[in-house]
Amino acid sequence: MKKIFAFILCLGFGLVLAQETTTQPAKDHSRDKYISEQSKQAEYPGGISAFMREVTQKINSNRIKGSKGKARSNAKFSVNAKGDIETIVVTGENESLNHEVERVMKSMTTKWTPGEYKGNSVMIWFNLPFVVNFD
Repeated sequence: MKKIFAFILCLGFGLVLAQETTTQPAKDHSRDKYISEQSKQAEYPGGISAFMREVTQKINSNRIKGSKGKARSNAKFSVNAKGDIETIVVTGENESLNHEVERVMKSMTTKWTPGEYKGNSVMIWFNLPFVVNFD
């Protein structure tokens, strides 16, 4: 009985350890590389500083509630292939500032020049910080 058990054990180890492992050749992703000459960022007429200036001028500080100090919000938005602001996500600790930034950004009607990649218009994402000082 011990000989049969030892034989089965050796046969089992032989089968387990004798398995071959094959590796797949690495795929060539050289064509997937980001080439800056083929892409163009979306542009606001007058530049991103002009956009920030217009947004800050339209913010109504009377709508923002907060204690003394700084209130921060971060606006993430996309400019679609037609040049419109499409998706707006505003995060921050001060909800009234978040709502006001979102309201102002939704009210912006000036079209952007859409971003391009390989000659096609594409959606581009932006992140903009907003800081308000309360005295």
